[in-house]
Amino acid sequence: MELRHYWHLLRKWIWLIVLGAVLAGSLTFVVSRNTTPVYRVSTTLYVMPGASQALDNYSSLIASERLARTYAELLQSAAVLEETYVRLEARASADPDTISPVSGFSVVAEPVRETQILRVDVTGTDPDLIAAAANTLVEVFVEWQARIQKSRYAESKENLTREMEQIQVSIQGTEDQIRTLQGSGESADQEELTRLQDQVARYRNSYSALLNSYSSIGLAEANSGATVTVVSPAQKPTVPIRPQVARSTLLAAAVGALLAAGVAFLIEYLDDTVESPEDLQDAGLGVVGVVQRLNPVSRDGAPQVFAISQSKSLVAEAYRTLRTNLQFSSLDRPLHSLVVTSAVATEGKTTTVANLGVVMAQAGRRVVLVDADLRRPSAHRLFGLSNKAGLTTALVEDPAALNGYLQESGIENLRILSAGPVPPNPQELLGSQRMEDLLHRLEEEADIVLIDTPPSLVVADANVLAARADGVLMVVNTGRTRRTAVQQAVDGLRQVGANLLGVVLNMVEMRGGRSSYYYSYYYSHYYGDHGRGKKRGLVSWLRHVRKRSAKKDG
Repeated sequence: MELRHYWHLLRKWIWLIVLGAVLAGSLTFVVSRNTTPVYRVSTTLYVMPGASQALDNYSSLIASERLARTYAELLQSAAVLEETYVRLEARASADPDTISPVSGFSVVAEPVRETQILRVDVTGTDPDLIAAAANTLVEVFVEWQARIQKSRYAESKENLTREMEQIQVSIQGTEDQIRTLQGSGESADQEELTRLQDQVARYRNSYSALLNSYSSIGLAEANSGATVTVVSPAQKPTVPIRPQVARSTLLAAAVGALLAAGVAFLIEYLDDTVESPEDLQDAGLGVVGVVQRLNPVSRDGAPQVFAISQSKSLVAEAYRTLRTNLQFSSLDRPLHSLVVTSAVATEGKTTTVANLGVVMAQAGRRVVLVDADLRRPSAHRLFGLSNKAGLTTALVEDPAALNGYLQESGIENLRILSAGPVPPNPQELLGSQRMEDLLHRLEEEADIVLIDTPPSLVVADANVLAARADGVLMVVNTGRTRRTAVQQAVDGLRQVGANLLGVVLNMVEMRGGRSSYYYSYYYSHYYGDHGRGKKRGLVSWLRHVRKRSAKKDG
């Protein structure tokens, strides 16, 4: 039953869910179609640390990951981005057909976890520009990284080069002195010649040591420099990453539908109006009748009694079912007088009592309908009768002369006692001894007296009459009457000792809402699958017995 309840709840609010989906999807579609497309290109770099950093496999992996993270930060540095912008501007000026004027783009560089791969993403609105920007960015970074590597050993190499040049100059000068001394033609000073030759040897040894140092520095520079290799260069993108119109529209429609469904369930949760018989269980009330929602006013604007104007409709059948249920609810205690009331106004109690009176009269029972709503009488309008004289006139003048105030309704076995002129003290009149005597006289005149009263929560008239009647029938308008109001009305009636027979659920929606499934169940319980008017079970058996008895009496 819970799943069925949720299903009917979904059917009731399907319009809101569809509306939420359509509005959210349409708005997202319009915004997405008018949003400038954004593209993204990616290039992948392979980072290999220098040979001097490769201590072992694990250390090499850790060093590579750290180096990749370092390079990822450096790729997004201001120096690299500024040089990239400069080169792109220069290329745009030199070849405007290839690259449009440089607009904004963003760069995100991230190392791939547990690898030596570095992925660079460039995002922007111009696909040609961001493809060129990604490749230029990598180019600038490789050059910039090479310059940094060279700058680490540049000063040492420069100092060594300067010292070697000075030693070469010294060697050249000393060798010139030796040649001059040997070619002088005079006997050379052997000691001076030996000294100069020894000095040249020392210079050469120093030069050789400096040359070895220079070579070592070059080798260290080559081994310590990391290698950055472009694995996959950036290509011009053809599909934007956003907006994705179809995906965004479907996602927004789904979210809109979910939000609308949430709003619908919230409304249902906060709604404390009576929608189904389950809502009346807290008040200890049973449902003795369910009446479909129809317009109680005819096309010409006059109020109508469905049991007369639409005698074969489901609404008329609902009142006949109500009549039968009342008969079975009063088997132990004969029902001679019945008060029909409601918790608040405009619940349909007058329409209910009028139709109930008609179907009871059509069943052969003598019925008197008393309009005891002395504040807003309306029963006489349903039957097109006069209200110049009625209940108040009978109470004030001569309660014994009933025939002078009872009016024929046009329906056999049904007479109407209209309210009469509106008195200044309705409650005192209804609670008087004359009213009690009048009710006794009416019970002698008819098989059942139906009494239409004002709402019980508005005035105390209904409670006064309910204490004197054999039974009370409460009319509840589904989707309008609050459960708290029904509970208060029931408590008031029980405090005066009223015999509350049950509730008539009035104005029930055939489609949607929690009450629709109960309406279908209620009628399928009494009617067969082949149309209206064919009741099953005990009701059918009683009608069959009644027809046979009528034939025997004939």
